Amino acid sequence: MQNIGIITKKSDPDAWDATKRLALWLHHRGKQVTICSETASAIGLDPEVARHKPQDDLPEGQDMVVVIGGDGTFLAGFRAIGSRDVPLLGINMGRLGFLTEVPSDAMLETMDKVLDGHYRQEERTLLNIDVLRHDKKVLSHCVMNDVVVHKGTLARMIEFQVSIDDQFVYTARADGLILATPTGSTAYALSAGGPILHPGIDALLLTPICPHTLTNRPIAVPGYGEINITFPGRHGQIIDRHQEQRDRLLTLDGQTGFTLTDGDRIQVKRSQHRLKVLHAPDRNYYAVLREKLHWGEQIGS
Repeated sequence: MQNIGIITKKSDPDAWDATKRLALWLHHRGKQVTICSETASAIGLDPEVARHKPQDDLPEGQDMVVVIGGDGTFLAGFRAIGSRDVPLLGINMGRLGFLTEVPSDAMLETMDKVLDGHYRQEERTLLNIDVLRHDKKVLSHCVMNDVVVHKGTLARMIEFQVSIDDQFVYTARADGLILATPTGSTAYALSAGGPILHPGIDALLLTPICPHTLTNRPIAVPGYGEINITFPGRHGQIIDRHQEQRDRLLTLDGQTGFTLTDGDRIQVKRSQHRLKVLHAPDRNYYAVLREKLHWGEQIGS
């Protein structure tokens, strides 16, 4: 790997310092380094050490991209990569860090192993989402973690219907619904009571948020299916029009929002593209779960 890009959490001085250390270390090893233009302005790194590019253009021509920050920064790196065949490696500067799993104090040691060819590579499932309104596509997006339908400013629950491969599944009233990939099963879906899915499982997870019917439980379905979520129109109900516009929201990977209306249909399919993620050779998925979720720790003294 000769060309290495670095995407950094924009608001974290500690991440800036780590970026500078890594860029200098890579430069001394004869690597071609590229960092985001905003980060370059913050840390004052000489262009001879690292080229400067806008974040969305940075992955072009890279052999790998290193993300320094938290899981939100990792998701930003995924969006920048898009359909490019470039692997990601995450360095954790945040609190939890399921995606940015390499501790910051092990950054250079891990990079040394990766550059010597000692790493594990896995591919993560991605989802393509289309929102159809009157049979016209009004939004298209790709996500790594989850698609979340939820109520907006109103306190009341929302109603929606779910079908898979043209087979009706259920109508539900709840605060919302989380449709997650195995990667996203450790994000919002976990907080809502969903199970953890290993990234190697070909499945998608549907987790209702505070459902009105307590028997409406999370369900894992085959990853190859097409999932449709629709919203029946309200009949005979009086509601302020401006509140109605904010009543239901679609959130993608926790970072992109879109307002939904009656009759909208959300169509979700597994993407043909998969994201390549690099891991240190001495870390595995179960070790990450043990560390992040504190499994096996004694409670109290």
